Amino acid sequence: MATFTSDAISGNSAFQNFPQGNLGVRVANYSIGAALAANDIIQMCDVFAGETVYGVMLTAPDLDTGGSPAIVLDVGYGGAAASLIDGSTIGQAGGTASSLAIGHATHGSTATAPVAFTADDTIDVTVQVAPATGATSGTLTMYLIVG
Repeated sequence: MATFTSDAISGNSAFQNFPQGNLGVRVANYSIGAALAANDIIQMCDVFAGETVYGVMLTAPDLDTGGSPAIVLDVGYGGAAASLIDGSTIGQAGGTASSLAIGHATHGSTATAPVAFTADDTIDVTVQVAPATGATSGTLTMYLIVG
């Protein structure tokens, strides 16, 4: 298991949301340089104390080039690694998974309401199931809706 960081985390690009309850979107990219393994964690976006996460969208290329792809991805934070997107197979052929943080089951979210943070954290992609044959290039992109 390894932990990697996206360009947004590495570049310390803090996003300051707008006043009066307006929402903003953070965009982060992670360039894959080696095949991902089970339990790898990619820290994609910062989230700060006092902020609330309302939704997330993750776009992935084909991360599993084997004949029987197996890779499964989760999106979450801290001790809730699969709370925003749980069990996504988008990395098996490439695609997009999204979830509003309101527990919408068809999107794999287990969050029951927008998630308010009382401490700084990161929104992470966790490899739940390793790829059968891992791709060694490609870019993960995350769009995080925060307020």
